[in-house]
Amino acid sequence: MSDVKCERRGAALWIIIDREERRNALNEDVAHGIADSIRLAQADRSIRAVVLTGAGDRVFCAGGDVKPDADGNPFDVDPAQPRNPIVELFKEMERCDVPIVARVNGHAFGGGFGLVCACDMAVAAEEARLGTPEARIGLFPMMILPYMLRVVPRRALLEMCVTGEPWTADEAKALGIVNHVAPVAELDEKLDWFLERFVHNSPTAVRLGKHALHAVQDMTLPQSLDFAQSFLAQMARTQDAREGFRAFNERRRPDWPAR
Repeated sequence: MSDVKCERRGAALWIIIDREERRNALNEDVAHGIADSIRLAQADRSIRAVVLTGAGDRVFCAGGDVKPDADGNPFDVDPAQPRNPIVELFKEMERCDVPIVARVNGHAFGGGFGLVCACDMAVAAEEARLGTPEARIGLFPMMILPYMLRVVPRRALLEMCVTGEPWTADEAKALGIVNHVAPVAELDEKLDWFLERFVHNSPTAVRLGKHALHAVQDMTLPQSLDFAQSFLAQMARTQDAREGFRAFNERRRPDWPAR
């Protein structure tokens, strides 16, 4: 039985970490399962969003499975094949041109918090707590550090890492880590409202825009300006852009060709 489930719900593909008895902890199989599911979303142009969540209503993901009887320990690295499955998952998430939304249904700690940061956006239950407790067991959140640095203000991030203390969902929202917060009973209603705000927009514009955002974030300012002016000209030649211009002038809803 797979530890990761996929469900098509409207325009979104839901990816569910289904290890509630292990607090939806990460292991090699889970990392591969999420990555495979993301590739499925990439291959289906009718999917406009990916929702990543955990089973149940208490834990989104408790991080790496470090129990003594854990299979597929994410901290093990084969020196003959140094490709950590969690790192490979993050790279797959980076390559994904469909928006990935974290449905933070419960606590997100360690690698689970890293998953939240690796997603493009997040909607969290107000009961959720988010944090990196690794320092309390003699580690530091190394593999998720690159994504945390892109999402969390530096001084707040360092405080979280050295104290191991979690934040509430509201505190995470104030820092810009999650987009929206709702009571757990209203989480799916808030998520549906959020998805509806963008799944009907041009899939080509969203896809190319996400690609551009990832490209620009590591460029110098002059490089990013040069990239932007050439990439915008490329986007204007897409069929979606042409349909959008026509629909605007004809005062109707666009019928996106998704090209």
